[in-house]
Amino acid sequence: MRTTTNATLMASTALAFALGLCAAPLANAQEQEPEKKGAAAKTDRIGQATTARNQPTTVLDLITISATMIKTAVIDSMAAISAVDQDELDRIQPDTAADIFRTTPGVAASMNGDDPATAINIRGLEQYGRVVVTLDGARQDYWRVGHGSGSFYVEPDLIKEATVIRGPVSNAYGSGGIGGVVSFETKGAGDFLKPREHWALSEKLGYESNGKGFTTSTTGAYRFNEDADIIGNLIYRDRDSYTDGNGATVPWTGERVTSGYLKTTLRPADGHELKLGAILQRYNDVISGSSGSPSPTLSRYNANTTNQTYTAAYTWKPDNNDLIDFSANAYHNRTRAEQTQIAPANAIGNFRFYDVATTGFNVKNSTRFDAWSIAHTLTYGLDYYFLEGSSEAAHFGAGEQQGYGGFLQWQGDYKEWLQVIAAMRYDGYELDGETKTAPRQEASISGDRWSPRLTVGVTPFEGFQLYGTYSEGYRAPGLQDVFRGGGAHGSGDAYLPNLLLQPETAKNWEAGINVKYDDILTEGDRLRAKVNLFHTDVEDYIDVDLRTLTPPIPRTAANIGDARLKGIEAEAVYDYGWGFVNLAGALIDAKVVSGVYSGQPLNNTPLDRFSATIGFRMLEDQLTVGAQYLSIGEITRTRRTNPNAKPVVDDGFELVNVFANWRINDNAKLDFGVDNVFNTAYTDPQSAWSTSALTKQGKGRTFKVALTGRIGG
Repeated sequence: MRTTTNATLMASTALAFALGLCAAPLANAQEQEPEKKGAAAKTDRIGQATTARNQPTTVLDLITISATMIKTAVIDSMAAISAVDQDELDRIQPDTAADIFRTTPGVAASMNGDDPATAINIRGLEQYGRVVVTLDGARQDYWRVGHGSGSFYVEPDLIKEATVIRGPVSNAYGSGGIGGVVSFETKGAGDFLKPREHWALSEKLGYESNGKGFTTSTTGAYRFNEDADIIGNLIYRDRDSYTDGNGATVPWTGERVTSGYLKTTLRPADGHELKLGAILQRYNDVISGSSGSPSPTLSRYNANTTNQTYTAAYTWKPDNNDLIDFSANAYHNRTRAEQTQIAPANAIGNFRFYDVATTGFNVKNSTRFDAWSIAHTLTYGLDYYFLEGSSEAAHFGAGEQQGYGGFLQWQGDYKEWLQVIAAMRYDGYELDGETKTAPRQEASISGDRWSPRLTVGVTPFEGFQLYGTYSEGYRAPGLQDVFRGGGAHGSGDAYLPNLLLQPETAKNWEAGINVKYDDILTEGDRLRAKVNLFHTDVEDYIDVDLRTLTPPIPRTAANIGDARLKGIEAEAVYDYGWGFVNLAGALIDAKVVSGVYSGQPLNNTPLDRFSATIGFRMLEDQLTVGAQYLSIGEITRTRRTNPNAKPVVDDGFELVNVFANWRINDNAKLDFGVDNVFNTAYTDPQSAWSTSALTKQGKGRTFKVALTGRIGG
């Protein structure tokens, strides 16, 4: 296998280098082509309008999804929204989806090293649908049983941009997301092809020193005409186990990943667009029952995981008709993990699987009109999903779950200083499964609720906006909550289903400031800032009751009490043409406030984080160099087995990373970075890394380099 790997490495390097060199003449020739006309020229003008004065846009100027389900610049949205664009992804060179969010306020994305899946925590809420994760609009609802097991699979090299909407204000995106929404979007052919290109091919080769692995990414696109195009991508990643800051090899952290996607865009008539996509990801790695533990009796598995996502997205927005801005999306996602046991010796060869599939659709329309000196936007829609989880493992909550809902939202804009949003959402659910207690019986639970939202924004003077929001969200119990049986670590049937679980209800107050100014210190500079405070009460919070009592009580998911989340989040960008400064941070406290666990932190909080990124542009903006500082605060661990025990506090850590991105010409690019420059030994306190591990969980110093070459015509 290593011979094949070396051959692939050499071939990819040669291809990327050759593409970059031979593309330069083609690029010069294309500059002399006549100006194009019609719809394509209109598309170019729209794109140019988002880049005023030919200055680089900031990440807060990115137009993306919003809490109103209408695409809006992040800085103009009256909600806690953050985005990661392609420039930031190039700087990070992320190995995992967790790397993407390391500077996003209020978000902790964690992995255990031996599991390529990622778990997202927003303001202290995570697991089983509390955070809705979508890939090109398709829900990613996978779960498995294990300490700190991840909840979704996304290969970062597939991603064009990622957006986070924090809090239940995001509930228009579907049932359950009381913590928020994380949306990943892949590239379309229009993002890859240059304005006058009909086809293009690129090859990216990435290498990193820690784990001694490489990544190849091959992308090709073809534009048949102005109304049809297609893009495809294939990625292969091969990494050995990495070392921590002390130089010790972190076991079982190597992996092989193969992924790719196809996406085609069709425009059958003016105002109509249809996008069809297919994404396939395959992961091969070793996972353990308690990550990092050296125990010789601990279960370990060879894991082969496949994630399939299929999407169809249709939009209709006719010219000169403000009554129609329609979209309809259908999707299917399936994640299947097959695991063969390799330890301990007496269990070698045992097999288990986890299979989770979600099929769904959503439709919406926005109608715009003016009346009574107010610009009105009325948005309304429906959504539905059907989830099926299956496994022969007793500890997996197999069954079927349906979620459905609809919403009506009104937005009114009065002159330039007042904006009001009022919305109402209806959610319903139904869960069907087996009790797993003798004798087994079919069981079903259901429920529904209306959730309101009201936002008022005031702009007392240009560039400065204040807003306040009240919103509610609704999360149904998950299949794993209701129907889990079995035990843990080989024990008997210690877990019992709970058909009496009540849904979680979130009630959220939020206040925020948006700041947007140009030409402050020098001509062409930009200042963007978002600050928001929040207070969220979660009623009937669900967790497993793990208390050790005499006589013993059955382990089961329960409404353990109410929870409270509060904090402040902020991010700011100052861009002055030849350089930029990005700041982000959050101080968040989340805890249980009633019941037997009252006073305990919620899912290992607080989430106190700060980041600062500074960069400089040189050589007519062809070269960007900079550094990034990350500070992760200490975490108080939950103590579910003994609520009265002394809390365990894990230390935080600080990291420094540096980067350089050189655009050699229009068709060749070189990215370089060093993560963890000072070789800090740390364990991410959000992970479930074993306290008995002989190594730290985090990567030590890591050198990264990526060469990309492209050709087109």
